[in-house]
Amino acid sequence: MKKLLLMAITAVLALSLFSPSLVQAADDLSGHRYEKEMRELMALGVISGYPGGSIQPEREVTRAEFAKMVIKTFGLGTDIESAQFKSAGLASPEVTAAAVNFKDVQAGQWFYQPVMDAVQAGIVQGYPDKTFKPDASITREQMATMVSRALTAKGVKVDVATTAALEFKDLSTILKDHVTDVRILSHLGILQGNSDGTFKPKDSSKRWMVALVMLRAKEHTDVPEVPVAKEFQAVTVTADKTTVVKHFDAFSEAKKYVQGNSNTQAVERSNKVLWMKQGIAFTNAFTEIYPTEALKASAGTFRPYVPASTELKFLDATDKTVKVELAGKIGYISHSVLRLIPEQQKKGQSYYEVSTAGNLVHKIYNHSNGSLASAGEIGKAPKEFVAGMKYYSWDGATFTNASGALVTEAHQYFNKLPLRTASNYTAAELDKYLNDAFPYKGKTQNGKMWTASPLVGTGKFFKEMESTYKVNALYLMAHAIHESGWGTSKIAQDKFNLYGYGAVDADPYKAAFAYATFRESIEYAAQKVSANYLTTTGGFYNGAYLGNKGGGMNVRYASDAFWGEKIAGHMYRADLKLGNKDLNKKNLGITTTDGLNFRSGTSTATTALYTIKPADVPVVINGTATAAGATWYRVQSEDSKYAEAYVHGAYIKLLPLAK
Repeated sequence: MKKLLLMAITAVLALSLFSPSLVQAADDLSGHRYEKEMRELMALGVISGYPGGSIQPEREVTRAEFAKMVIKTFGLGTDIESAQFKSAGLASPEVTAAAVNFKDVQAGQWFYQPVMDAVQAGIVQGYPDKTFKPDASITREQMATMVSRALTAKGVKVDVATTAALEFKDLSTILKDHVTDVRILSHLGILQGNSDGTFKPKDSSKRWMVALVMLRAKEHTDVPEVPVAKEFQAVTVTADKTTVVKHFDAFSEAKKYVQGNSNTQAVERSNKVLWMKQGIAFTNAFTEIYPTEALKASAGTFRPYVPASTELKFLDATDKTVKVELAGKIGYISHSVLRLIPEQQKKGQSYYEVSTAGNLVHKIYNHSNGSLASAGEIGKAPKEFVAGMKYYSWDGATFTNASGALVTEAHQYFNKLPLRTASNYTAAELDKYLNDAFPYKGKTQNGKMWTASPLVGTGKFFKEMESTYKVNALYLMAHAIHESGWGTSKIAQDKFNLYGYGAVDADPYKAAFAYATFRESIEYAAQKVSANYLTTTGGFYNGAYLGNKGGGMNVRYASDAFWGEKIAGHMYRADLKLGNKDLNKKNLGITTTDGLNFRSGTSTATTALYTIKPADVPVVINGTATAAGATWYRVQSEDSKYAEAYVHGAYIKLLPLAK
């Protein structure tokens, strides 16, 4: 972006609450001293006008408005208008309650999604009393911290020790938590002091002021228009900085040099790591992962989508793309939406551990802010796990220790269970769980004090849809719990919408479908899941199981890489509380080849009832048969028109489960 001649200014800006509107030829911004800068930001879609055509450049900015502006400016938000989501008719990608639990930020409010995005990107954390204070004016010191964190998320690094110390007359009034960020932004020329030598950290800011700050900050993340003469650098990496050892004109030359030199660990361009000997990758924006280095994909090929702050295994890179592993599958991502962290600078990593009760717990690490989140106990821990030890896995089933040595392969039953199976629980038992395990009894959630679970009584609907559409009732209940916060979300209460269908816009509450009853919502979900995700010819079929980004519903249903794991965790905890009537009751195998035919009998001459196109799809094994000296498996049908089918034993292997 072309450099702007910007005056020294002391403040911050924010985004309008309303959708972008067309700027009129004459409005209240015309003739303003910073009209050019504000219109430039409006052209980028970062700020917009108000109803009636006003711009209100002198209006003060709130914390919620500023959060949305930062997300927009730096491209850190979830693209909830993705074609994938629209065609699937699905809810917006979620941020778990462990990540967003502000008392004053609730679904249905215009700023709900931007604040969720800002939390997931590591931009905001809120106050100790679990509030965000969205309507409070953004202060200069708060703005400094939010912008500094956004720059960090985009890979902009500043060695604070090499910057000039702050000399503001009112330095002592800047809260300790903000001092370093103010120093960084002052060093970069994004924020400056006042003519009287003060910083005034508690002052609010007007929209025109923030426009200037955003434009300055954005310059530090833009790719220069004219590459410098030695574009690539071989660098030495330490815990807090990188040091250039040698410059190169070509990426391939720089990479070759680093590979052959024990004193260098990475290749950089404009202070951004492009390749490294060892390290980890994570996304800094919503993105799709492509099957080819050209970042293209044909219909039906592996192309999952993930939100910001998704951790990925780094495999290799060019100067344009990064080769990564996600859930056991290989894919490619543009450098623009990814950050590489060399091993020497890695502060943490997601891991698994065994709880005191012997259950599996997944701790998910956020590389933007260093926080850990967990959805609780998600299944049975592998018998090889030792209390107090950390284990690592990219697919939730193949585990290594800290040194990278293989510990075991152990899959979670409910995560791999084909969802055409029927649960052994009755409607009354499901209602008992919904009542006994309801976490908000006697608590306020989404503005309401709950004395009982709103989902009690839906057990009969889950069992009805299981019988009608052949979709597991325990899964339908777990999915509803997960998406609706146990039925307490605003769209669940106001619209009887338990699964978030239709909530694909920036205003999920307004866009969400409305139903007459919970039963109607449950039937709609069962019908859509059955037709689109559990049927082998369905448009989003990747195996009729929850899975992850490598296979199952999770590939196309939700951006959250651990959506399937979390719903399987709800199923596991319900089963554990109700008496273990479902866990490990089916024998599971997994296909070993793609394009596998399932037949009406034990011969290739019999009719092919259906074909499973992807490999590595779990199946329920009901028995075996021998024909012409070969073993055939009798399996539960993936096609709801049939009860069972046969498949040659050479193409199925037993699935090792955590027990």
